[in-house]
Amino acid sequence: METNEILGCPINLVDSDMAREHINSFVESKRFGYFVAINAEKIYRYRKDEQLKSVVDASLYPYPDGAGAVISGRLFFGMKSEKINMPILALEEANANGWRVFIYGAQEDVHNDAIGKIKIKYPNIQIVGNMHGYHSQESAMESIAQSKPQLVMLALGSPRQEFFANKCTVAGLESIFIGCGGALDIISGRLNRAPSFFVDNGLEWFYRLVQEPWRWKRQRVLPLFLFAIMKEKLFKTKSK
Repeated sequence: METNEILGCPINLVDSDMAREHINSFVESKRFGYFVAINAEKIYRYRKDEQLKSVVDASLYPYPDGAGAVISGRLFFGMKSEKINMPILALEEANANGWRVFIYGAQEDVHNDAIGKIKIKYPNIQIVGNMHGYHSQESAMESIAQSKPQLVMLALGSPRQEFFANKCTVAGLESIFIGCGGALDIISGRLNRAPSFFVDNGLEWFYRLVQEPWRWKRQRVLPLFLFAIMKEKLFKTKSK
């Protein structure tokens, strides 16, 4: 499994089929750790935020999660990857294989609605524990340790969920941790998944911004990211 770097940030430029193979391989071989969704914001902040950098560097699987990561992969490496909908992919694989799953995060009502719908849509998943996001991290870690899930889904928001996953891994919890951000909001029906047109054309960020206007503060990094990758591309072209 090859790991590339975009502006120094590690990323595995994969498609959904490859991601399925990898997550199955990790679970079967009991290779524990956490996944990190790599997007434009994380790539840009990677060299400026030491805590984020250390967490990304220690991750088991940094995968593309946004148009910025996908476009950069094509620009620098000529590689076709895609935005991986990892939470849904993980749930599908857990259902297909009957994995033990723990789900932690989101507001209580959103969490409960999502758990109910997951049980209906993915009946073969063994949900060995679930806690909404207002439970303390300490109690969540204790419950995860006791229930011994193969897969832990974290809906704590980014980068909080990655920091928590790193904390659990350093503490020796033997599971694979996957951040699911707003996936529980979508599963619960509180938010709508972006239509395929927006996803296929790298505009999912705009669709989410319309639904959640507060995201504009985070989206301010996009022009800075575009400038940085174009500068990097120009520098590499001149140095050849």
